[in-house]
Amino acid sequence: MVIRSRRFLVGIIGLLLCVIFIINSGAVDFDREPYFIVQRARVLTVDNSRLSPDPYVQNLYIGRQTIEIEVLSGDHSGQRFRIENTMSRFFNHQAVPGMELLVSINTNQETGQVVHVDVFGHSRANFLYVFVGFFLLILLLIGRRKGLYSAISLLFTLIMVVFFLIPFIIRGHNPILFAIFTAALTTVFSIFMVSDISLKSLAAIGGTLAGVTSAGIVGVIAGRVSHISGMHLEHAEELIFRSQDAVIQIPQLLFAGIVIAALGAVMDVGMSISSSVFEIKRANPKMDTKRLYKSGMTIGGDIMGTMSNTLILAFAGASITVMVIIALYELPYLRFINLDLLALEIVQGLSASIGLILAVPVTAFLAALLASNNKVSAFLKDRVKVAEQDVSEN
Repeated sequence: MVIRSRRFLVGIIGLLLCVIFIINSGAVDFDREPYFIVQRARVLTVDNSRLSPDPYVQNLYIGRQTIEIEVLSGDHSGQRFRIENTMSRFFNHQAVPGMELLVSINTNQETGQVVHVDVFGHSRANFLYVFVGFFLLILLLIGRRKGLYSAISLLFTLIMVVFFLIPFIIRGHNPILFAIFTAALTTVFSIFMVSDISLKSLAAIGGTLAGVTSAGIVGVIAGRVSHISGMHLEHAEELIFRSQDAVIQIPQLLFAGIVIAALGAVMDVGMSISSSVFEIKRANPKMDTKRLYKSGMTIGGDIMGTMSNTLILAFAGASITVMVIIALYELPYLRFINLDLLALEIVQGLSASIGLILAVPVTAFLAALLASNNKVSAFLKDRVKVAEQDVSEN
């Protein structure tokens, strides 16, 4: 019961933080007027006579469709409209009878009459809800109680990024500092929620924070040495245009992204090493701090290689289109190796990987220190009041 009450307390604190961040973010504003009205609509009939296959992209059609739709939501629900659906290579929402689309509806402010209706995009909300529900179902069926704790941790992480980190960035605050602070709160909540408040959790938290902070610092230094401004990030120019009066520190977004991207993998490494060291100590109580540290480093070495690959491949996968474009240009080596985009990807991938690597010895040392019978672990045990658990409570 003690352990459950602790986890319940962590959950309550996390819930309060989520409520505070959501309210403070400004997302809850019922008086805000939308720029335009978007509603759901069902496609009734389609005329494809003016469509033609794209000569370069397979299974893509460009041109115009004449479609009849019935609005399904909003003030104009039930009304039918016959509209033109213009399809280009980059704005392509091909309509099929029975399909649900999103349409933008412009009305006359004085009369309330519909002036223009246009296709806004595909209606994906229902599918996304089902897909998320499918993910949670698998998580709960396989993970059971741990799966529930993982789902709660995931929700907290999403709220932290969407309603805490991003609003503060928009308000002009330093993205790197708030990314590290976001990583710290997320790490503490997630590990305490999944693994409870214990010395093992403290070691994992310490190693994780050391890793993500190192990733951010290494990224900043590497970016300055290689003269990467952050303006080569995707949509950076559009962000400047849309931010208007907000003073967003765009060059720092690159390094904030490194911290957030590295967080998941570093947290996984920290928890794996810490848990393994404490399990070794339980199996062999006679092991001292030095031997536990060596065991932790051995385990960390095995994890390090695959996790580093995971981070680098994640960044490479996100920029696969850019890599194909670079290959098509067949640039000479001197130009290729000095490309801004290539330097950007290398700095991102390697900075995150360096943070992960540095988390290994820090976590191994903290776990070995706290798992051993010494004054430090005894002091923290008294403060944390760790309860011994039997097999049935695990």
